[in-house]
Amino acid sequence: MVKMMNIRTVNMKEWDSIILEGCELSNKNAKKTARILNDSGIIKIIELKDGILIETNSHIGRIKLDDLQINIMPKIEGIPLYHLLRYAYGFRDIKILNAAEHNIDKFSFFDLLILELYLEARDLFFGGIHKSYIVREESLQNPKGRIDTNKICMQGGMLEAKLPCRYFNRDENNILNQILLAGLNLSLNLLIDNEIRIRIERLCRILSESIDDIVLSRSTLQFARNSMNRLTERYSTVLEIINILYESQGIQLEDGSTKVSLQGYFFDMNIFFETLVYRLLIDYCEEYSIIGQYSMHDMFTYTPGYNPQRRKSPTPRPDFALVEDGKVIRLLDAKYRDLWKRSLPTYMLYQLAIYATSGVGSNVATILYPSEDDTAVVQKIDVKNPIRNTKIAQIVLQPVDLNKVAMLVSKIDGDRELISYVNKWIFPNLKKSQGL
Repeated sequence: MVKMMNIRTVNMKEWDSIILEGCELSNKNAKKTARILNDSGIIKIIELKDGILIETNSHIGRIKLDDLQINIMPKIEGIPLYHLLRYAYGFRDIKILNAAEHNIDKFSFFDLLILELYLEARDLFFGGIHKSYIVREESLQNPKGRIDTNKICMQGGMLEAKLPCRYFNRDENNILNQILLAGLNLSLNLLIDNEIRIRIERLCRILSESIDDIVLSRSTLQFARNSMNRLTERYSTVLEIINILYESQGIQLEDGSTKVSLQGYFFDMNIFFETLVYRLLIDYCEEYSIIGQYSMHDMFTYTPGYNPQRRKSPTPRPDFALVEDGKVIRLLDAKYRDLWKRSLPTYMLYQLAIYATSGVGSNVATILYPSEDDTAVVQKIDVKNPIRNTKIAQIVLQPVDLNKVAMLVSKIDGDRELISYVNKWIFPNLKKSQGL
């Protein structure tokens, strides 16, 4: 007789905490997975004397530890999140399915991604999926292509009423379509909405009639990306989404050699928020050049003669640098933590203080953070010389109203408002760079 397991489900938001009294991790595998999740900074799960402490951060998703399931949802959901996802990742403008029929406003982050994957796959299918020229070699009664005379000579002449031929055949069983099918099958393991599941299963059955199943891996995904050209650009969104779904299922350990699979999936909203901010800066700060992951070389260097391990000097990398006339005028960092409702962690403060005191960007560094509170305003922290009590730098905490951005990116005529809003992130007082 099979013993039924009682699953305890815990629903949480990002940057949340809870103590489950009287709960424990029931086996070694659950304990090991919890330890890996802790060490990787995905979620903190600590066994107490009489319970379990769970603390979330910027990661969302669903993790299962034996009989304990933890669901972590983003604070912004549904249609606003869908608009932000489409804008941040450059999804094509495809007609969405009936919102009322599918209750999209209640979709999880992953269901929204999978919905977009289905819409893209459906559009590819009805528009004609890509076909590649595949080399075929076989003996034919009705020859086509090039007759292989070398093969005829090697076999000692004509042995049957067929000629060995080498020809090219247009075939849809190529790497792009194999990845598409594998990604759709993967999405079925992560999907919650049943109506979308039925549609994806139907499409998978049709595709599998002419396309081989392959195992998804980083190498096959990279091979598919490398095979892209101007004729297959419409597959770019599909590959982006499938890559996110694939990476969400496991943890790459620090040595890079092992990927630990999870009973569940997760996604770091820091990555999404940074991608969103970068796209907004590129699109709506036209008078500035935007450099992502700006490297501040030579800020830290090992003292000559005091680097016995020959280690590489650390290089700070702010998320964004704004450049005007060849000069960096502002350093910005995207942090997915609501610093209006929550305190500024010391590690964020110290990181931004290093950027601000570097002398790059007029001694001002800005943290861009998400907020859903329309009353959130700019906060500023002065970095002072404690002996002379003089200001040497400044850190700006700039809220980004995600609901407002979602509304503006979905408006046909929202560009002018976005230009004004995004430029206020750089100079909150509506004045251009005037130092401190």
